[in-house]
Amino acid sequence: MDTISGMESFGELLRRLRTGRLSQEALAVRAATSQSYVSRVEAGEVLPTLGQAKHLLHCLGYELHLNVEPLLRRSDREALIDQLAMSPEERMQSAAALHNVMVEMRAGLSG
Repeated sequence: MDTISGMESFGELLRRLRTGRLSQEALAVRAATSQSYVSRVEAGEVLPTLGQAKHLLHCLGYELHLNVEPLLRRSDREALIDQLAMSPEERMQSAAALHNVMVEMRAGLSG
């Protein structure tokens, strides 16, 4: 587990999902790869591409979802100008939204 973010690596996730269901060799056969590759991924020695990660998870019966969303606020000069132009009520709403995002992120890290 990454000690800074508190998130498990893809290799740790793969091992957790595989353990008790399939051996590394059986997963390798399903994924048409080698047992040593699966071992290296789980050990964090190799970081698979998104396509490879999706394929490995699919072979375990899982589907990988990736979601990309724009940030709520940019952190550049234009954003500062926009923030200074806000009314006090708009600034409070923006601060509350930022707080809510931070609470969600904290819950995601501890969950």
